[in-house]
Amino acid sequence: MTQNNDAFSPSKQPIVCLTSLSHSGSTVFSMALACHENLISLGEIYQVLRMGPTYWLNKQAHLCSCGVPADKCEFWQPVLSQMRSLDILNPAKPNYYPDAYATVLSQFSKLYGNDYQPIDTSKGVKHLTLLAGSETIDVRALFLIRDVRSYASSQARLARSQPRKGLKKVKGHYWYQMMRWLSDNKKRESLLNELALPFEVVGYEPFCFNPSETLDNIYDFLALPTTPRNENLGKSTHHVLFGNPMRNCETRKAEIRYDDRWFSETNYMLAAALIPTLMQYNQARVYSSGQ
Repeated sequence: MTQNNDAFSPSKQPIVCLTSLSHSGSTVFSMALACHENLISLGEIYQVLRMGPTYWLNKQAHLCSCGVPADKCEFWQPVLSQMRSLDILNPAKPNYYPDAYATVLSQFSKLYGNDYQPIDTSKGVKHLTLLAGSETIDVRALFLIRDVRSYASSQARLARSQPRKGLKKVKGHYWYQMMRWLSDNKKRESLLNELALPFEVVGYEPFCFNPSETLDNIYDFLALPTTPRNENLGKSTHHVLFGNPMRNCETRKAEIRYDDRWFSETNYMLAAALIPTLMQYNQARVYSSGQ
């Protein structure tokens, strides 16, 4: 990983990109991060932009995590209105995403000032390549990885609960989910290195069981002051328009909860034993991160 504990460039717009596979705990992790007084989570920015400003400004039934529709949100309303006034409307146009991201970050700075950093939890990797190539945006990435056994158990359980036919049934097997975890995480890590983005690997399990130490390491990486700990996720600052439904569930936002159902399962053990490189990577990335 590329270490960088210096402050963000004063001449560029800062952004913290939280990147991970789906179902790796990014929602609860981003909300914990946003409990810091200088961090605000904006959820999956790329996915919001992919729909275009007109879609969100007319979507009255869809609420931002702040509790109101986009056209009344203190953050997204001026962002989307500015995009519309600047004719940044069509995601199919070549310069749409660079211009849209620039508008998001410009409005963020205008609204909150230079002491605050936005958190982008966008899935996929297209936005990482886009942001890394910008001369006006300063990016730091947090690469969140969930224990492969927990991930495979969760994903296999989900796949088996859905009606699947033919080859699609393979998604219900632990070995498939474990190999997918290894391949996709390695590809993501390789991309971060290729883009030369400063990034920190964060294990989801160490975060859940020792959030204070994990968050302090991240604040140091982001050159932020350590603040008094607040484990009530409901106290975080966020404007998540697109993301996990947990964003609007007050009871689930109250505390960090770990899904430990895989502790009582054994079906993953054979696959783990037959693929030693899998568990080596898991140990090195999930449990040795931040050390």
